[in-house]
Amino acid sequence: MGRVSSLVEYCLLSILIVYSLKVGIVQGQTHQWITTYTPCSKPCGGGIQTLVKECFTVEFEPKPAFKQYCQGLVVIQPLTKACNTQSCELCERTLTTLSGIVTSPYYPEKFTLPRYCAVHIELPEANRRVVLAFSEFSLDGLELEQGLTAEDVCICGTICLLHDPNFDKIREELCGTKPPFVWVSQSNQLDVEFITERHDIFNRFHANYTAITTSASGCTQFIDTEVDGPNGFLTSLNFPNHYENNLHCEYIIQADPVHRLILFVESFQLEPGNPKTNCNTDHLKISDLYTWRNDVYCGTQHSFAWVSDSNGVWLVFHTNHEFVYEGFLIAYEVIDRDYYPLVFTTFPGEFQTPGYPWAYPAFTKFEYLIHAKPSEVVVITFNDFHLEAAHTTEEEEIALCEKLGFVENDTLDTCLEMIENGDLCGRSRSCYIPCTEETAQDFIEILDVYYSEISMYCGYLPTFSWVSKGNEVLLRFYSDENEDFKGFSASYRAIERRPPSEWELVFRAASGRERNAASKWLDESRGYNEGAKAAKSVTVGSLQTYKNRIVNEWENIGVRKVKIELYKSGNVLSAFIFEGIESSNLTDWFECENLIYAPYSNLYNCTDLVFKIDEEGFEIANELGSNGDNCTDADGLVWLDLQDVPDGSYTTCSYENAAATTTRFFYSTLPEGTPTNTGTGMEYADVFTIWIQRDCDQHLIMNPSEPKFVESEDYGFANYPHFEYCDMYFTTDPLQHITFNFKDFIMQTDCELQRDYVVIEDVTSEYSDLFCGKQSDVEWTTTANNAILRFRTDASINYAGFQAEVVALSRNTEDCSSLLRSSFGNLTNLDYPDSPQYIRPQGCSTLVHAPPADRVVFSFNKFSFDFDIGPEFVIVDNFGNDLLVPLSGHLYPFSWTSASNELALWYYPQPYKSYLIYRSSYRRLVQPLPAGCLEFYDAEFSGFFDWPLLAMPTGSQNCFTIIRTHPVLNRRVTVTFSNLVLQLQECDAYLQVQDSTTSRNDKYCTTAQVSFTWTSDTNEAIIKFYHGPLPALHQVEAEYRSLQRVDPQWYQVFTEDSGHFWSPNYPNLYPNDIPVAEYLFHANAFQLVLIVFTDFGVEGPDVNGTCRNDYVRLYDLLDQRKDNYCNDQPPFGWCSSGNEALVSLIVDKTAQKRGFYANYAFLPRPDPAACGGLFNSDSGEFSSPNYPRAYGNNQLCVYVFQVSSDKRITLQFDQLVTQPDVKCEKDHLEVQDKITGRKNVYCGTVGVPLTWTSQGNVIVMTFISDLTDSAYSGFTGSYTISDREDTQTCIEEFMAQSGTIKSPRFPSDYYNNANCRYEITVDEGFAIQLTFVEFNLEPVNPTTTSCDFDYVEILDGNDVSQDKLCGSRGPFERRIISNKVTLIFSSDFISFYKGFVVNYEQVSLTTPPPSCDQVFTGTSGVFTSPNYPGNYPDNTECRIEINVADTLRVKITFTDFSLEGYPNCPYDYVKVTDIEEGIMEKYCGRIDGPIEWRSESHNVLVLFHSDDRTPSSGFTAIYETEPIPVGALSLSGCESGSLVETSAQFGQLISPNYPRPYSLNQNCRVRITLRPEKACLITFTEFALEAHPKCAYDYVELTSFPDGASERFCGTPFVPFTWRSTGNICEVHFNSDAFVPSQGYRGSFEAVEAVGRITVAPTTEAPTASECNQELSHKSGTFTTPNYPAKYPLNAKCSTRIRVPEGFLIQVTFRQFDVEDEPNCNWDYVEIVDNGAGGVKTKRFCGNFQQSFTHTSLSNDIEVKLVSDNYESKTGYFASYKAVSNIVNIG
Repeated sequence: MGRVSSLVEYCLLSILIVYSLKVGIVQGQTHQWITTYTPCSKPCGGGIQTLVKECFTVEFEPKPAFKQYCQGLVVIQPLTKACNTQSCELCERTLTTLSGIVTSPYYPEKFTLPRYCAVHIELPEANRRVVLAFSEFSLDGLELEQGLTAEDVCICGTICLLHDPNFDKIREELCGTKPPFVWVSQSNQLDVEFITERHDIFNRFHANYTAITTSASGCTQFIDTEVDGPNGFLTSLNFPNHYENNLHCEYIIQADPVHRLILFVESFQLEPGNPKTNCNTDHLKISDLYTWRNDVYCGTQHSFAWVSDSNGVWLVFHTNHEFVYEGFLIAYEVIDRDYYPLVFTTFPGEFQTPGYPWAYPAFTKFEYLIHAKPSEVVVITFNDFHLEAAHTTEEEEIALCEKLGFVENDTLDTCLEMIENGDLCGRSRSCYIPCTEETAQDFIEILDVYYSEISMYCGYLPTFSWVSKGNEVLLRFYSDENEDFKGFSASYRAIERRPPSEWELVFRAASGRERNAASKWLDESRGYNEGAKAAKSVTVGSLQTYKNRIVNEWENIGVRKVKIELYKSGNVLSAFIFEGIESSNLTDWFECENLIYAPYSNLYNCTDLVFKIDEEGFEIANELGSNGDNCTDADGLVWLDLQDVPDGSYTTCSYENAAATTTRFFYSTLPEGTPTNTGTGMEYADVFTIWIQRDCDQHLIMNPSEPKFVESEDYGFANYPHFEYCDMYFTTDPLQHITFNFKDFIMQTDCELQRDYVVIEDVTSEYSDLFCGKQSDVEWTTTANNAILRFRTDASINYAGFQAEVVALSRNTEDCSSLLRSSFGNLTNLDYPDSPQYIRPQGCSTLVHAPPADRVVFSFNKFSFDFDIGPEFVIVDNFGNDLLVPLSGHLYPFSWTSASNELALWYYPQPYKSYLIYRSSYRRLVQPLPAGCLEFYDAEFSGFFDWPLLAMPTGSQNCFTIIRTHPVLNRRVTVTFSNLVLQLQECDAYLQVQDSTTSRNDKYCTTAQVSFTWTSDTNEAIIKFYHGPLPALHQVEAEYRSLQRVDPQWYQVFTEDSGHFWSPNYPNLYPNDIPVAEYLFHANAFQLVLIVFTDFGVEGPDVNGTCRNDYVRLYDLLDQRKDNYCNDQPPFGWCSSGNEALVSLIVDKTAQKRGFYANYAFLPRPDPAACGGLFNSDSGEFSSPNYPRAYGNNQLCVYVFQVSSDKRITLQFDQLVTQPDVKCEKDHLEVQDKITGRKNVYCGTVGVPLTWTSQGNVIVMTFISDLTDSAYSGFTGSYTISDREDTQTCIEEFMAQSGTIKSPRFPSDYYNNANCRYEITVDEGFAIQLTFVEFNLEPVNPTTTSCDFDYVEILDGNDVSQDKLCGSRGPFERRIISNKVTLIFSSDFISFYKGFVVNYEQVSLTTPPPSCDQVFTGTSGVFTSPNYPGNYPDNTECRIEINVADTLRVKITFTDFSLEGYPNCPYDYVKVTDIEEGIMEKYCGRIDGPIEWRSESHNVLVLFHSDDRTPSSGFTAIYETEPIPVGALSLSGCESGSLVETSAQFGQLISPNYPRPYSLNQNCRVRITLRPEKACLITFTEFALEAHPKCAYDYVELTSFPDGASERFCGTPFVPFTWRSTGNICEVHFNSDAFVPSQGYRGSFEAVEAVGRITVAPTTEAPTASECNQELSHKSGTFTTPNYPAKYPLNAKCSTRIRVPEGFLIQVTFRQFDVEDEPNCNWDYVEIVDNGAGGVKTKRFCGNFQQSFTHTSLSNDIEVKLVSDNYESKTGYFASYKAVSNIVNIG
């Protein structure tokens, strides 16, 4: 090039001087040679340096000497040496291309041989600039020797000089190490000169250059912050007046390389455009000149920030030929940077510390820049945060330990030691110590760029979030030398903020006759001319002064910015913008520190200025120019002077003299303030205005326990305004959370239409609720430290609004604490089912949140809490009458319903000092409507409640009354409804009563004419009154009280119409260690309860005849009548007056008896107001309705007669006349003895007197008339009582040739102490065949094995016993060779059973017994051995053939089997053969329990064989048919009962409900019986059960018979795995408990050769890939969604990438698939991206697939993506993959 700058020449010379001192010294005793080399003869291309020797004395300061004194000293340096050998083309070159590369010589080598290089860049077009971007720059320079300074090093060491040759002042010298940076020329030329002083230091750089065009219009601005200052403003042309059309303006801002730039866009209003089309109207494009990251803006934008990546920014402003607007105002400033940050511009996203989750490196400085749109703010959520904690003093450490409960000396020392070792914060996040610059060691610093607000965090923190106010966030992470901490993992997202507010005129004054504008501004009593349109003009128009009265409420109207503008002829002459502040003093608006913008260069930093507002005027000046009567100081400056002129006053400032008679608005027209002594450049405007920009947004910092109140605008004074758009942001420190308590809330209804509403968002979890209408007692708690409240209204109806108390409370961060928002779920204590094993310093808390209109119900089915000292278990109900509900002891199941929409529990686990186990569920109580229609009553004290008698308004509404007792009282609730009026039909209005814990409920839809009761099972009842859509008069009046409860294991409730119950252990002795056993009988409102004790024996009365030891108490809950019974009683009955009865067995700890057995029934309840009644006195009278007049049509009358248990009742009818009817199906009277079951039906005219006597103590008489003829008088009579007989007798004779005999009360159980005789006589010369169709009596006496208790004895004609039968048997026959037979039936006083049915038939004496061979072709049947249940005959062979349809197979069940037994069954036996399949089984001996056998085909032969001796009772069998399975069986074991047996050779095994999750409390068995030489091989291909180390909860147990060897499996083992039995019988037992269902299992079984049991056990750790983001590279494998088979996370974006070797494709099979469903799969979905095929995507998959499905890729590289939203999640998928050949065979 041949050009060397003077600076370079100077530096080369300086280096030569320095090096001359260093080249060499040859020293003698008195003199020395000092050698140097001459400069290189050429700068490049190869030059020579010549050695120069000079003689000096050897002294501290050497002096020149003659050369002869140094003669003899040998110099070893060469006389010449080569230098600058590099090619001149390498170092001196000119570049003319539009882009290229510039590097140090020999880059990337670190050394450089030449001392000087120069590159000249000259672009071919003059309208371009050079942008030189250095990606690496490291020039170490000279060492600081010989008195050199740092400035000397940069000037004369290794330097790079950048110079625009067309602008001599545009030059920069650079040295040292720089982050990536840019340098921009102002012309099309740039010189780069490089000099280095030696080659053994680290020197290199690399840069790319490119060309950018310059504006042809001349609308350009170049700002070098090193020259023009570190901050300033950019504005559009004419700002704040409208810009011009067809502009193309460019602005380049360049800082020094170690800084970056921040642009603060204070005002932005361009022509509206579409950002998605790159704003093709008027727009501003902002680009980083190094990374070329850019954004394009148009329309109206919020104030926002833009942070550069490097030190250079390029702005291009383009306008078209159409509309023009105000433009933009941008402030800029520089900030330090260490290097290029990680920049995030796509949302959402994630970032972490370097090395996460492993320890981050020491001495790290790292930056993250998150850049959102101007209309957005940034939310950062730290999901894991573990940095080094802040430094603490000893006092702080002691205070921290005491806060955590370490107060005793030994524990305090332990705590301090843990802090020293860094262990404490690892165990408890509650030990956080705030970070400050003084205490922080490792920390993250978050800068909200636009607002310049900084937050610092360090230590160990729970999940928390941070919300910006502006659109851009800069995070800086710093670490010290410690490397023991994992760092943080964070996610970020953007949320929309309110649209930008318009400027609103609040004050305007016109120059003219106005003399007191400032006074009017300061006047806080009123507004001025608010209705005058001309008073708001920006031209003179009107001389009126305008002021909006809202200014006087300044601190309450949300002012964000204030603007002063001066106008002339409608154009802005000068403008000042201030930041809004919260102050009612109007003079505080205009303070120096609040100034954002002024058009004067020397007002950017406004120190030493006077902003004065008083009665005399408004002035912005410096201190020397602020006094209106002192205008003589030459340093006095003024920028704005609103000069009000008091009467008779004038000023010494010459420019103000014109204001002696009228107001003037003066301003400086100079770039800086006007000198007040001359007034030069001072002009005046004709209009002065003040504008504000305001909104109702709030950013509130919540300090712990310092509540704040927020409310809608005008709350308490007027309705809220229309078109409100308010966002309130609440934040507190990470160890706090935020709670909202809405004291009042009333807004427009119809939330679905989103008219007027409030939305609260928990920022950390992204959960939100929208609510509107009227709400009562709303509580809303965040999971972490940030919340947003959004308030919106429309143009229609408005209401009073809302008020809420907001408070920050300490956050429980223990692992046992949670906030739950699901609609239902389960809760257990820590370490359940064991008591908590470890202390949690903060205790354990669970808060359940429901939508604002709902309530929360806790239902505990297990609770036991014992403690030595005072920790508590409490339910926290913040809006309830009982704020805290303490619980302790062993409590019966109970519930608690919240008064608000949130309910919490808290307990303090303290091992060794307390014992706690609880299990609970939670659910929502659907919203009361209206919101306040919710009442709570404490039933510990009885009381009343009712609902209004007035007609309720139109519209469906829910009202709730909750009646309860404190759980520790162990009481239940009884409600008596004395008046229930419901006038709407078909359940359009109803009353529903529900037990909160058991969910037992009843719904009443019709008016109840009689009082009735409802008794809960537990401590709380919820009464819901639903008012339908139409107005109606409804009424409810009720009384409540409570009753003591018993242990739930001794409590039963009966709601069916009839049934049985008995005392514990009946018929064995009841236990004497239970205080009470209870039985609650609950009928509907129009029924009563009848209880009949068929056997009764408890301990007798005391000496006074009182039942006080053991007794049964019968409690009528309506009239509260209590009757006690004890001792032995004959069968007796008892009736309630109402619809409920409570039976209690109360025992002491002494005697034990057999107890009782009873039947119950719900009967129609007599209505005394109509007819019938309850009669319980010793005598009385009764009659039909209206007697003696006609009884009338459609009558139903119930008469219940009940007397004491030892009495019977005699009815005497004096008249009985009803409608004649042969069958008594019309009008009739039915009389029934409820103890024996005997009944008679009467109709027509019955002869009187008619007497009817019961055997028991209860008679129910029912009279019914139909809708036809009822002109009859009916009946009248009386009743009396008498003593009962204890023995039940029955004697009957049968003379017909055939008939049927039944035991008493059959098919109901026979009664005790029965003694019945049935005599059968047929024609002479014939025999009698008895066929017992059903037979069920008390079993044999186990001691004697005889029928000693209940029995049937058969006597022939000579009264000789032929057989004595008892127990339970299948159908059997007996033949009596006589024409007479007697059956004796006897029962004892204890047990009772169903009884018997026997058919008899006259048969010929000569007729031989029928052959025992049988053929069955029906679908079911019964067969027995001959004479069963008597002994079968000897030498008999019976063939029973079963031949059914081809599509069916046969199942045979031997219900009783007793044959002669011997190994291999050679004597008596039954052989069952599948004729077609050849399958055969042989049975003999006595076998307990049923035997099941299944065929594989439709044709079966059963062969019975007996030899000549040792007969037995034989067998009875039932056969059934079932379809032959198509393919393999699919069995769970729960298909019929709890055991399924099969002899199939193969089949499938599945869990119940598969492929859906199995149900709770399942107990299912599949028993597989194969041929003797076979074994079971079971293979599980899918398996997911609840996990437990010992498989104690849910499990599959595989058992081999006959050895009984078994193995259990649970959890999610690696599949497939197999199991083989040792024998030919195996059993699959599946068990699930009452908690945590899972997906279940699928497997198969098959018959294999028996070789011993072999198990290929599942591996303990499944290699299935289950991470959110993962890569798989094996040829096959399995993978799942995260957490599978539990639910995948919300807001997930997961990717499983699978790559197999080239030449293969990937086949993915989804074996289970359950993803949230939506028709277009827009919520949650799975899709597969084929990376190797150009990113081809499959369709989206969602929903629940019942069958597996497969996808085959087009390449060897795919991604399986899961995307979920923030609402519902499912179990996800389980998938396998394998590599398959990509060769396809065709043809």
